[in-house]
Amino acid sequence: MSGLCGCIHWTNRPGHAQAAAQMADAAAYRGPDGTETWSGVRASLTHLALNVTAADEREFQPIVENGLVLVADARIDDRSTLQSNVRRQLRTGSPTDADLILAAYRRWGTDCPAHLIGDFAFAIWDQTEQQLFAARDPMGMRPLHYRIKNDRLLFGSDVKQLLAAPEVPARISEPMVAAYLQNRFEPLDWTFYEDIFQLKPAHALLAQPSGSYKTWRYWDVDPDKRIRYDDEREYVEHFREVFAKAVRARLRSAQPVGLFLSGGVDSGSIASMAGHLKETEGIGCPTLRTYSWAFETLTQCDEREVSTRITDRYDFPFTPIDAESVRLIGPPHGVPGRDSPFMSHYQALLSKGLRRAQEHGVRCMFSGQHGDLVTGSWIFDNITLLREGNLGTLWGELRAQHEALGLPLRDLLWRTLYRPLRAQLWPKDTLPCLRESLRRLWRRARPAPSSPLPPWMSDDLQSRTDLPAPKRDVPSDLRGFARRQRYEAIHTPLQYRIAIWSERLFARHRMTYADPWADRRLIEYAVAIPQNRIFRHGQNKHLVRRALKGLMPEAARTRLQKVSPTPLYENELKDEASARIHTYFDSSNSFLNANYLQAYYGDRREGRTEEDFQFWLALCLSIWMHHHNL
Repeated sequence: MSGLCGCIHWTNRPGHAQAAAQMADAAAYRGPDGTETWSGVRASLTHLALNVTAADEREFQPIVENGLVLVADARIDDRSTLQSNVRRQLRTGSPTDADLILAAYRRWGTDCPAHLIGDFAFAIWDQTEQQLFAARDPMGMRPLHYRIKNDRLLFGSDVKQLLAAPEVPARISEPMVAAYLQNRFEPLDWTFYEDIFQLKPAHALLAQPSGSYKTWRYWDVDPDKRIRYDDEREYVEHFREVFAKAVRARLRSAQPVGLFLSGGVDSGSIASMAGHLKETEGIGCPTLRTYSWAFETLTQCDEREVSTRITDRYDFPFTPIDAESVRLIGPPHGVPGRDSPFMSHYQALLSKGLRRAQEHGVRCMFSGQHGDLVTGSWIFDNITLLREGNLGTLWGELRAQHEALGLPLRDLLWRTLYRPLRAQLWPKDTLPCLRESLRRLWRRARPAPSSPLPPWMSDDLQSRTDLPAPKRDVPSDLRGFARRQRYEAIHTPLQYRIAIWSERLFARHRMTYADPWADRRLIEYAVAIPQNRIFRHGQNKHLVRRALKGLMPEAARTRLQKVSPTPLYENELKDEASARIHTYFDSSNSFLNANYLQAYYGDRREGRTEEDFQFWLALCLSIWMHHHNL
């Protein structure tokens, strides 16, 4: 861990060592434990070290072995299984994570990423074949960007590293800006700069001489894998087993581990499982420290009544973070990084928590951001109960869902039965000509919908960009309406962007970002089981709540709920930051219509209109361009 970069010149010209050095300097915070570079005739590869595990402390990268050069930002899990499979390719009996990756490449070649469990981004330069192979983990928890132009390939953890290389212009990508302003975050390989691309999650890259290259998806869930038990308790036990593996793997640290602990299910589950592992088999790190937001005035946002029950139960060090003293919008901490204009509403708040954790020596910080995707999202599977003839159970579920959601029964039937039934009887790829004809008739019979474009997007930008239609790559042979919904939720483009933003934010504070909910094994399990085992009795995350029984104090387990710090943002938006926000609406910004933004913001402050996430994106774009002189 925690960063890498490199430059390849396909022709034998100088400059690659200088480029690699400049790229490393641009993200020096990724290498608090040293920066090392290997240089050859046509390539230079650099590793920026952040030591988290004991293996990291004895690891030396780049690894150079028999014509191969490897740099990796990685935490490899299920190490014993992998080590037994590649023992003939290993150079040592006590391999580091990087050693295991290189051995896997020696055994399986470019198929090796599919055999790796964990969070990783790596690049391997083959001096004999003069080619570069690179890959990212399935959920994209480690970043990797690249630029291939003429006879040169650049790659790095951060976009800013590529921008630091000679002859790389910082030209903003107008199609990406146009997509972003419309709350679209795909295609996932796009970045906000021309000719710089992101290697998509679960993808590999092979670049060869003369600038030819290809990328491909190396892993996906197995659509034919189904897990079925007769007893619901077996689903709970299996989930607990997989979740324990996910948490245990990320506790492997020689330094203290931190956790942002709220009163919600996702982070509470991590803390409780870590505490359970601490008591039953010893925790894998010196200590787990927790950090929670403290609200003295906006007490409706405070979750410590729940979170402290967990920390008291397991004797975890607990640090409250004064949330109300944080300025959310504007410098020094409420400013997007140079890589992308996107930032969370609460970036400055997270930064304050990360600064405190850094003071405590934390090198790995947990978050539960993917929990909603894997076991939440209010995904119903009533159609399976109907198909199996479980009418009594179905009626009970409908009543519980009606009570939990407050939806009229008609709307509930449409949402949980009619839509999935229609999708099964009439799939999207069935009779496409007839479907399109009916769509045209329907469009003529109803008023034209309002434009989806935000009014503050400039006319010039609208006229200059023609975006591809949104596309979700759900495997065609993944059967079941609810399973497909789960798959789409897990692979939401916005969440992938949030993961990269989180990783960069944590890295700037010299920490690695970890989320057990993003574990590949957990995702495979969540897609393979019946979805009505996840959402049951009208209760979102029912499976997780059952699994926590006995691990979490009952007073906390029965009160787990998500509380939003939205009032803090509202106060900032309406009062604290109003003068600063007006300065960002610059009429010289060719992407935005400043008059529309000013008008909306005025209405928003006076309560005449509701919050529009697209406005937040436009505000972030304005701050980004202003502070980075773009």
